Parts: sequence; C-alpha cells; structure tokens
Amino acid sequence: MVHISSAAPVPQILRSRQRSSQFDVGRSGKIGVMHGNVALMLDSMSTTVASSQPQIAGPAADGHAHPRLGAALAYIHQHLSEPLPLPLLAELVQLSVGRFVTVFRQTVGMTPHRYISLKRVRHAQWLLRHGHSPALTAHECGFYDQSHLTRCLKSVCGMTPRQFQTASAPLPADMGRSPPMPRAQVADGNRRSIG
Repeated sequence: MVHISSAAPVPQILRSRQRSSQFDVGRSGKIGVMHGNVALMLDSMSTTVASSQPQIAGPAADGHAHPRLGAALAYIHQHLSEPLPLPLLAELVQLSVGRFVTVFRQTVGMTPHRYISLKRVRHAQWLLRHGHSPALTAHECGFYDQSHLTRCLKSVCGMTPRQFQTASAPLPADMGRSPPMPRAQVADGNRRSIG
C-alpha cells in the first residue's frame, strides 16, 4: 500500500510514479505490455487529476493560465491522425507558441509533444490489440510511418508492434489449458471417478 502525504500535490505524485514505473525497455512479453499500460494509465490519471485541481484551474504561478486550453486538448483528440503543429494549437487558444507550451506543461504536466505522442501510442495499442496491421495503425494514429510507430511504441512499452500484438493477444476462454479430466480408479472391482 502506498501512503501519500496530503502535502504533496497529486499530479506530482502521479508523474513521479509514472517515471518510476515506465519505460523499462528490458522487459518483454505481457509484463512489458503491463508496464506500458500502467504508464499510460498514470499519464491519463495525471492529466485528469491535473485538470481537476483547483490551483491549476485558476491562474498559474505567474498569473497567465489560459481558460481555453480545453479547446487545444479537444482538437488534439479529434485530429490525432493528422499533423498537430504547435503554431496551430497555440493559435486555437490565442497564445504564442512559447506561452502555449509553458501553459500546457503547467496545466497538463507534460509538453504538448509528449502528450500527443502518448495519446497516439495509446490509440495504436488499442488498434494493434484489435488486429490492425502496424502500417495501417501508424497511418491512423498520425505517425509519419511504421518505423516512427515502432520507435514510439518501443520507447513506451519496450516492444515492437508485432511483439506487442503477440504479447497482448487474448487467451482462449480456457486460458490455454484443457479442464482436468476425472481419473478413473479401480477399487474393489468397482470403477469410480475421483477428481
């Protein structure tokens, strides 16, 4: 059980947990998938918690937090398969590119580039898990090509797209084993089944 001091801000704790749990490239198989998924879950929780914290919803430390950052986040989510240049995102919230990056980092807890990359990887994981080819997945998630997808996925969960598909393939309903068959035993000339 993890004990969290009430004095520590929750987004910082989640980011700390995220950094300590993710990107163990030496891991493979289902453990690597699990660590990648945990990292993405912590990213999501950090984003959700960060956006719900009262001190973040108000002005940032320098008094310039922008109330329309949600427009940029919504645009990112709706246009994930397209190029998302910083000037376009900054224009959506009427900030300079530098100011947008600063406000985004203060509000969300990571840079816009990192946020977009993690969202794309999360979507790619879903597509790969559901049988899409790596090439199609790369295109649908906004990666430049399959090689770009491979590099990003490998940095998050330590596996290539094919390794991820193999490791995250659902097991059959019987979990890969046949149910145990009752053994027959002959005792006193009577055949009886024992479990």
